[in-house]
Amino acid sequence: MNTTFFWRGFFVLLVVLCPAQAWADGKITHFSGEVSVQKADGTILPGAAGVKVLESDTLITGGKGYARLEMSDGGEMVLRPNSQLKIETYRFNSGKPAEDTSVFNMLKGGLRTVTGLIGKRGNKDAYELKTNSATVGIRGTQFDMRVCQADCGSLADGTYLAVRFGAVRTGNAQGSVDVAAGQVALVQQSKPPVMLPRDPGIGFTPPAVIPKLDEKKKVQAAAAEEAKTEKGKAAENSKEKSSKSSSENGDKKESDDKKGGSDDKKESGDKKNADDKKDSKASDGKNATDKSDSGDSKEKGGADTVKKSAPDTGEKTGSATNKSGDASPGSTAAPAPAPAPQATHVVECSVQ
Repeated sequence: MNTTFFWRGFFVLLVVLCPAQAWADGKITHFSGEVSVQKADGTILPGAAGVKVLESDTLITGGKGYARLEMSDGGEMVLRPNSQLKIETYRFNSGKPAEDTSVFNMLKGGLRTVTGLIGKRGNKDAYELKTNSATVGIRGTQFDMRVCQADCGSLADGTYLAVRFGAVRTGNAQGSVDVAAGQVALVQQSKPPVMLPRDPGIGFTPPAVIPKLDEKKKVQAAAAEEAKTEKGKAAENSKEKSSKSSSENGDKKESDDKKGGSDDKKESGDKKNADDKKDSKASDGKNATDKSDSGDSKEKGGADTVKKSAPDTGEKTGSATNKSGDASPGSTAAPAPAPAPQATHVVECSVQ
């Protein structure tokens, strides 16, 4: 058996059996009332949360039906009652922006949409929304659309666009206009598009079971912000703990340094006191020696002094005695004081 022929046949069979499954286009996330999906072969499937809406499928809402559709590129749509939206072409590969393509056809009714990545990267003309009277290109936006075909009461037939955020470009063979946020345009068949002074009332209010557009993104953004805040708090707590630990280590080191310094100071003081005592003791010993030497010297010096001064003292004393002995009987002079033992000793020395 030819292996090449086998694998070629296998892939052809795969494409035939699963033509639409090759592209994950969109799915219904929420719905209310009567909602269905018409397949390319005409088969009708009941709408439900999680049902996929693929290329060539048409999403349909009944008289009181609403459907919320989320595309793989992040775009979101909410269909109003009595609407039909066909996905004619849809190609989105996150890794190949140049291959982005999406073509939607609003066959009937209206919608509110927030566009996704297609048209915001790679080819800016990759996004296209068609009606029976207009073609809409986007540059990243949110807008309401309503297609009137003798079913909008007093409103003239045509395609109405009310831009909420961003901007769109709409037109037909007769011309085109750029519509900015807060502006409303009308495009009719065989007529150039015109700007309207105000919104004629093409908006609508879905029931509470249908989340608002971008609600999911807002929730995700809030969760991401909360996670970022928690991460920041954790980092701050970690930083505070680290700072506190460093501070405690610094205080401990400073305390140890102070303690060590105190011990060193105390030891130095004790050593100094011991040295002072030692010096004092040595000084006392020296003083004692000096005193002993001084006493001996004084005693020796005194004896020498007595011996040296004895002759002078003897002469003076003898002279004084002679004078006293020569005094006249009538003299009133006081008697001479008794000689001190030293004088007696001196006199004896003088006599000798």
